[in-house]
Amino acid sequence: MPRITEEFEHQAKKQSFRYDKQNQSKIVRQSGKLPDNSEEGLVVQSIGKDFLVKVSSNDEDIQLVECVTAGRIISENENSSMVAVGDKVGIIIPKKNKDGLSSGKIVSVHKRVNCFSRTTVYKQSREDILAANIDKALIFSAAVEPEYNRRFIDRLLITAELNLVEPAICINKIDLLYDEDLTDDFEIYKKLGIKVFFISALKEEGLEQISNFIKDSVTLLCGASGTGKSTLINGLSGKSIQKVTDISDKTFKGKHTTSATRMIEFGWGGNLIDTPGLREFALWGLTKNDAALYYHEFDEFSSQCRFTPCTHTHEPECVVKDAYEKGLVDAQRYESYLNIFDSLEE
Repeated sequence: MPRITEEFEHQAKKQSFRYDKQNQSKIVRQSGKLPDNSEEGLVVQSIGKDFLVKVSSNDEDIQLVECVTAGRIISENENSSMVAVGDKVGIIIPKKNKDGLSSGKIVSVHKRVNCFSRTTVYKQSREDILAANIDKALIFSAAVEPEYNRRFIDRLLITAELNLVEPAICINKIDLLYDEDLTDDFEIYKKLGIKVFFISALKEEGLEQISNFIKDSVTLLCGASGTGKSTLINGLSGKSIQKVTDISDKTFKGKHTTSATRMIEFGWGGNLIDTPGLREFALWGLTKNDAALYYHEFDEFSSQCRFTPCTHTHEPECVVKDAYEKGLVDAQRYESYLNIFDSLEE
């Protein structure tokens, strides 16, 4: 899979923005009667305003339908992306297209169990959902080229906890750098009970750990561009060819598929939702007052602060600040907290 370029990402954002403007003119209802000829399906790929929906659960007879959203749509999910990969939807299929594939319209979106989302970069009042109805999130970074950013990782960890998603951190490219400084830098996360994997997707080292984490679940794969997500997917796939991947490549021929989000089904069990490389991640659903609750190394100290609640930023007799100054709280994590705190609204 080609690496995302800035031009591709820019075009994807423009396309998504046009789609949002179009959505504003659509009528979204929270309830209503579905057409008699509607069928249930699962969204397995999205790019701009186009979606692939799997309408059969029989692995031997997978029917994929290329869809757009109908002019009127029933959805209980307000102020967010209208449709996301992982959504269970209702569709109608009026005809087949020139490639012999069915084409249809999404007429309803079921209520999501959870999602993994951020605030849209270009419009601060809407939730941008990367994927819906997921069990786990694999936060993917590299030891070098590009070097990992722990503040970025912390934002993804908070989003996972906000949405009751089990997270794990994966550091790729240990064939280029693997030393005590690297492993020590992630020791704090292990102490917090978060799984941390060190792998080389290129050398296929450590992939068994990843497959065990993904197995029997729906897992979101997210991280920056250039970290080796495509190499990981190739390694996990082995020689097997996924039907969804084959047909989706054919369906979206000529489009910027590097900006697509798609669900990959592994023959050994488990689904992985691959997302485009992330450059920014503005938190959704978190306020200044609650930010400290997601830094659990503060927990043993925060109850001793003079003020309740305490933001641990400027208050006198703050035990968390005192612990940080004494080296009892990881310095990078505390500075990450301050960075997030300053970025949030009241």
